[in-house]
Amino acid sequence: MDHLWERSIPLYKISKYDLNSIFHNFNSSTVLKFQPINIGCRNTNYIVQTNSGKYLLRICPLNDEGFKNEVAAFKALYDLVNMPKLLSITKVNENSCLIYEYIESMSMQSLLLENQILENNVISQVARSAAIIHNLNEDDISGLNELDLPPFDTWYDLFLNNDFAAKRLGADTVNRVKKLVTDHNQLILQIDLYNSFIHCDFRPANMLINKEDKVFFVDWEYAGFGHTLADIGQFFRYEHCFNKEQKRLFEKEYNSVAKIKLPRNWYDLSKLRDLVNPLQMIGSNRELPQKFRDLKGIVIDTLEYFGY
Repeated sequence: MDHLWERSIPLYKISKYDLNSIFHNFNSSTVLKFQPINIGCRNTNYIVQTNSGKYLLRICPLNDEGFKNEVAAFKALYDLVNMPKLLSITKVNENSCLIYEYIESMSMQSLLLENQILENNVISQVARSAAIIHNLNEDDISGLNELDLPPFDTWYDLFLNNDFAAKRLGADTVNRVKKLVTDHNQLILQIDLYNSFIHCDFRPANMLINKEDKVFFVDWEYAGFGHTLADIGQFFRYEHCFNKEQKRLFEKEYNSVAKIKLPRNWYDLSKLRDLVNPLQMIGSNRELPQKFRDLKGIVIDTLEYFGY
């Protein structure tokens, strides 16, 4: 899983002086101690203990506008799904910062890495929350970064034609992906039929579970309108972590809340939709060997799922 991936943007090393300035301006508190959360590839997150409580400080990359999506998602969804409360937006030097309440919890990814089976209640929460997120329409949310994207059926070729991706995947894997896409073209065309507001990074790593087994959803920087099945494909990316009963439960719970129900072939469609993510990421011009090995593994696992 991506807990071992190299960072694409280095951790922002903040001084205690800057932290004290931020929290003094926020609520006149004093920083007692702080530590980075060494998970993630772009943003820098710190747990900050002050004399008025514990907080999570997120420092965004320089000139990054993703925090606007976080703010927009929080305003639209805070009363509808579980998410840490956004308390303040500020800056450290030129970097935008967000102060959140701190949730005592464990990431769902960490639980899966410990080979713990997710409780049905957890799967139910994820499914129902996904449906609530996807039920939002453009009148329900504003302030998002807008993206102009080409038709989905062109994405595979776009990413496979990247020289870095082709080299890292190898000719055999590239050809297998192309055959999969060609053979399933009619399925792929269906993906564009399901569009909604999405989290767009809907992975177990971005889901926190507290002691009461309540699931909180974090990291909304990529949120926006897109393919509904993108979220579902990301959640089920690691096939071995979920059994058939959990997939059936997800479908049942999702459809009990969703305005637009999942199609019968939702799982296959979500796997095809999620395939473009590793194809895109593996085409980076950076050298991130562990990440690229894992991304190729995800591609191969998807090929094997479809029998290629």
